[in-house]
Amino acid sequence: MSKNLRKKLLRDIRQNFVQFAAIFIMCFLSMFVMQAFDSDTSAIEKYVDRYYKDTNFLDMYITSLSGFTSEDLIRIKKIDGVKNAELRSTKIGKIRLFGTEKKLEFNFIEENEISKMVLCDGTPFERGSTGIWIDNDFAKRQGIAVGDVLDLNLDGVEFYETVKGIILNPEYMYFLIDETYTEPDIGAYGYAYLADNEYPGENLLYDRIVIDAKDVNNQFDLDDTDKALLSGLRESIRDNLSISGVEFVYKQNQSGFDAIKGDLESNNTLETIFPALFILIALLGIMTTMTRLVTKQRTVIGTLKAIGFGQMAIYVHYMSYPVLISVMGSILGAAAGWWTLGKYIHVSMLDYYSLPKFDMDVSYRIVLMIVIISVMAAVTDYFSCKKLLSQQASTILRSEAPSATGAGLLEKSRIWKKLSFATRWNIRDINRNRLRTLAAIIGITLCSQLTLTAFGANELWKRTESWEYNELTPALYTIGFSSDTDYETVTDYAHRYNGQMAMSMQTEIYGNGDGFQLLDITVLDEGNLFRFQNEQGEYISLPGNGIAISAKAAERLEVKVGDFVRFKVPGQKNDYEGRVVTLYKTPGSQGISMTRGYYESLNLKFLPNTIYTNVTVPESYVNTREEVVSVFSKDAYIESLRANSARVDVEVIYMMVVAVIIGVVVMYNLGVMSFIEKAREIATLKVLGFSTNKIRWILQQQNITVTGIGTILGIVIGYRTLGFLMGQLDADSDFIIKLSPIPAIVAFVVTFLLSLIVNGLISSKVKDINMVEALKGVE
Repeated sequence: MSKNLRKKLLRDIRQNFVQFAAIFIMCFLSMFVMQAFDSDTSAIEKYVDRYYKDTNFLDMYITSLSGFTSEDLIRIKKIDGVKNAELRSTKIGKIRLFGTEKKLEFNFIEENEISKMVLCDGTPFERGSTGIWIDNDFAKRQGIAVGDVLDLNLDGVEFYETVKGIILNPEYMYFLIDETYTEPDIGAYGYAYLADNEYPGENLLYDRIVIDAKDVNNQFDLDDTDKALLSGLRESIRDNLSISGVEFVYKQNQSGFDAIKGDLESNNTLETIFPALFILIALLGIMTTMTRLVTKQRTVIGTLKAIGFGQMAIYVHYMSYPVLISVMGSILGAAAGWWTLGKYIHVSMLDYYSLPKFDMDVSYRIVLMIVIISVMAAVTDYFSCKKLLSQQASTILRSEAPSATGAGLLEKSRIWKKLSFATRWNIRDINRNRLRTLAAIIGITLCSQLTLTAFGANELWKRTESWEYNELTPALYTIGFSSDTDYETVTDYAHRYNGQMAMSMQTEIYGNGDGFQLLDITVLDEGNLFRFQNEQGEYISLPGNGIAISAKAAERLEVKVGDFVRFKVPGQKNDYEGRVVTLYKTPGSQGISMTRGYYESLNLKFLPNTIYTNVTVPESYVNTREEVVSVFSKDAYIESLRANSARVDVEVIYMMVVAVIIGVVVMYNLGVMSFIEKAREIATLKVLGFSTNKIRWILQQQNITVTGIGTILGIVIGYRTLGFLMGQLDADSDFIIKLSPIPAIVAFVVTFLLSLIVNGLISSKVKDINMVEALKGVE
């Protein structure tokens, strides 16, 4: 591009600053959102995959309440497809620190070749070692160092161990020590590894075998072949083991793997949908802006061709406008996304996941997207300008007659004559400028859509607290019991605290889809402290002869009311079947629920492990009574939920700011463009005697109509967007998408207010229009 054309480019951008600023901002926002989420998504993918490879993360593990022996281990190792396997015993005990007892999960192992420990400090683990290797996050928070002697308690036995190492383990990347915790609290409780010879009791029960599959090479991004191999290996192990009640957990169902995969899928959805919408607005802006610019510069283009500039040079010149603006906006948007929202999301992720290294990252996707945006901008500009630029210089230098497009068939109808002059004038103007009108409607739609989505998401999150802890589980306290607590002991507590007993477990559930899903089973005794609601938010009762299933679980299992599901019960060899009678919504864990009576009718024994009560329970029970593993108050649950909601609140604020920016940019850009294009018509109206206020009202009528259409579309689409968005936030959470009128009212008011303010600013220029300049020439 010649020096003169470069000067012209900069001058044209300065003279059409508002239009090019709109394109810049849309590209900026698209890359802002994408980089904010991708900076952590790409980092997680890279670091987790490396973490799993370095530690040889398990491919599968099996558990049994009756335990495994060395003979079982040898039998499994001989199975074709098994590369290696290790025995393990996992138990929850306690550690006393500064007079306070805290929970600690103990792992007694023989070898350390599968899901290997990452040593942060101290000496490596060796078979038959003495001492303890303890969780790095727990050690940091509790002030534990290598060489300290820890006071431990497990299975009623107090013993002491010297800290030999501070470690991390990939199986504890996302760690909830028991089901009473709703969110990870890194360092508040911990885990530890010891050699099996360090068990303080008499007989160590190996309740788990971890397995490294021979042909599963992928660690994090499992493909269908990997999943099929694991499924086939599962059947081989089942055929070779005579033990009843063996439970299988694939690596993709392991808590840390499943949680981080869910977050990645959620982030990938967000970093795809919203940038795509912003880019669409940017491309529409490029089409309208460049079409107008090229049309306005007919004489300039004809002159350039006449004095010897080649057609390709002129094409490159005009295509460089949107490319330059879009690349600048994209790069600056990516940088801003990294340092603001991206940093905030990164810090939030550190509160949930424990990794040896986790830094933000710039992936190839960002560079590729910037290239794609620039190419799309160039292509869009090419087709917008092709009709004029491809003509001969002599043709271009002749002024083009104004379009005589009317209002179409409407002008031939009887209704036309009954319409006011202002209405007819606006209908003709809209019909002549369909692209500009479409861009305005899409921009306004996006503004109201994002506004409703932001306020709707905020309302649903705020309602979750009341929904879960006032409507569904209104109990003031929840008591959790160890797995070996007998029925009579739990019953005594239920009588003492006037509580409702429940049995909860996670197990394999089979529906109509391929394979199984690892979901929760809840069995309830009589009481009203654990309730259910349908998709309309109405209370329902559990069926007396059948099961209820959560809506998300039904979706995963591909079942509906009337279908049958099969499920396993830990410790039982046979599968059990139940008919789905009703569906319910729950913000918590997904699965199936049934009454105690129905569960016992299947010849299964009701073994409650939870009590819900409204009577105050001393929290000291956790430390003084072996059978009690947790005592949680409603307030503690709510505090945890509010901590999780803090991140959502920030994202809602960002979404709201983006919605307002989009509204202002799109409306002002298209408003200015529309005003400039209608300058001749406005001047004509003034000559014909129309007052300034009358002309402003004519312009405002069109604005109100277009804003109304866009706002209504945005609200309708916003409800659907909200439902989709809430479904992507957390794989284990669900919401009843039932809003008050407030989000829709706010979306309507915000969008219309922005539109009226912006249009008022633009239409105020009517009184300053230069009538001589506007009326001269054919244009």
